[in-house]
Amino acid sequence: MNLPEIRHYLFFLDKKILLEDGRTILIGRDESCEVHLDERTVSRRHAQISCEKDKVLLRDLGSTNGIQLNYRNVTEQSLTNEDRIIIGPFVLVYKSISEEGNNVTFSQSEEGILSETLALESKVASILQCIKDPSIRNQLFELKHLINRSKEKLSRLALVDRLTLLYNRRFFDDAIAREVERARRYTQELSLIMIDIDHFKDFNDTHGHQKGDEVLTEVAGIISDHIRLNDIASRYGGEEMVVILPESSLSKALVAAEKLRSAIEKESLLRTGLQVTVSLGVSEFTASENSVSDMISRADTALYKAKDAGRNRVYPENI
Repeated sequence: MNLPEIRHYLFFLDKKILLEDGRTILIGRDESCEVHLDERTVSRRHAQISCEKDKVLLRDLGSTNGIQLNYRNVTEQSLTNEDRIIIGPFVLVYKSISEEGNNVTFSQSEEGILSETLALESKVASILQCIKDPSIRNQLFELKHLINRSKEKLSRLALVDRLTLLYNRRFFDDAIAREVERARRYTQELSLIMIDIDHFKDFNDTHGHQKGDEVLTEVAGIISDHIRLNDIASRYGGEEMVVILPESSLSKALVAAEKLRSAIEKESLLRTGLQVTVSLGVSEFTASENSVSDMISRADTALYKAKDAGRNRVYPENI
């Protein structure tokens, strides 16, 4: 069976750049760069993106202000579908596009949305090219900074659950798809923890919904305090939360889950005045399955086995 061909693209402003095998794209303020960012916070040769044998690598070239990938500082990182590269006030989007199905398909409507979200930067850049007065150019640079900072804040707000301040379900759905693709492509380990607050309805019924909200908020805070920097914690729905653990085997994820269970049991009384416990289910990425849905389903099944066994415990998949 022939695998579908995957093409790699970089989207910036109104441009779509094909990242061909063996090609290196330079990004910077120098006019010789293929991606020319005429902005004083951008170094002359700021970063590069290279493509070799279906692997796309982003590398900082010793820039003054650095680069971010999905709002995290990086110096060198392999890219996965829909990664967002932030350089100064600019956002570039990487897309891997398959000729057949799966999560990497790309429609004309999606391409239109990308172009629209970056169109404002393009218009400001065009205006800047026509203005010679340094003071006016500086004012426009400041305006562009403010616009992009506001856009970044709005983008983050749209991906965060307002109550718990964890990422929301929309972000989780995108993140798990990216991480599964990364794990499959580079043969990396990946695990998932599903978390449910035990007897949460009783907190609402006995102490009121405001106290229930406090319990949710504080449990989310404990989770955030006890995961690694590259783990991704999200509110899944209701009193359920989920943690994605990149580069973690099932055994490592079970250790992390037990750490979370213990921390919530120990710290919840001090934080909320109530004894709160959680049940947790853990699953591991398996390349042979329909990985995203199967991985979530296996973690969810393990979670409910933990609840059926008496709650306040961690269960692995297939137990």
